[in-house]
Amino acid sequence: MSLLDIFSDSSTVVLILNAALYAKFIVSKDFAYKYFAIYLILMAINQTLVTISFELEIDNTLLANTYMIFQFVMLSLFYYAIFKEQKQRKYILIILLVVTIILGVQYAWTPKLFHEYNPYGIIATSTILIFYAITYFFHHISDKELKLYLVNSGILIYLLGTILLFSIAKAGLKIEPEIEVALWILNAFIYLVFQVIITTQWFSDRRKNKKI
Repeated sequence: MSLLDIFSDSSTVVLILNAALYAKFIVSKDFAYKYFAIYLILMAINQTLVTISFELEIDNTLLANTYMIFQFVMLSLFYYAIFKEQKQRKYILIILLVVTIILGVQYAWTPKLFHEYNPYGIIATSTILIFYAITYFFHHISDKELKLYLVNSGILIYLLGTILLFSIAKAGLKIEPEIEVALWILNAFIYLVFQVIITTQWFSDRRKNKKI
């Protein structure tokens, strides 16, 4: 088993675990936790289907596109819920609507894109979510209790890695096959770290609730 397989399989297992841990928040009145729980469940289902299709040697590029769309929608709603200022929340909804329409038009205009990687879409949606993550830290760093700060850090780290990988791919840079494999391994490792951070957030919140 290669290092890429180890990181990928491990991250899938931890993702499914996180989806199970956060599932209780689906009925929560705290919409930040609710949206993030739904995000994890959708990602877990998507990743499970990706793993199955890979084992059956079925093209799973379509699932990569649905992953990108689900991620952007659910994390946008997550930040909409976690931000406090109404002006910021309004902008998030507007951007979500505009980007969703653009992606819809893009896929409707070029249906074959469903079966190809969409680097423009991945880079654009990831950049927007990174901006939200940085803005959240910038505006709420002085809060005594920064809600889901570990999750926000994980999102920032993971999406920066994603942009690096797909920016290199889109730039068409000629790189050695070994370096390309190393980049995919790095991306899988960063995603595993992201999932571990999410698990750590759950245990941190649980410990705080016990003290209360």
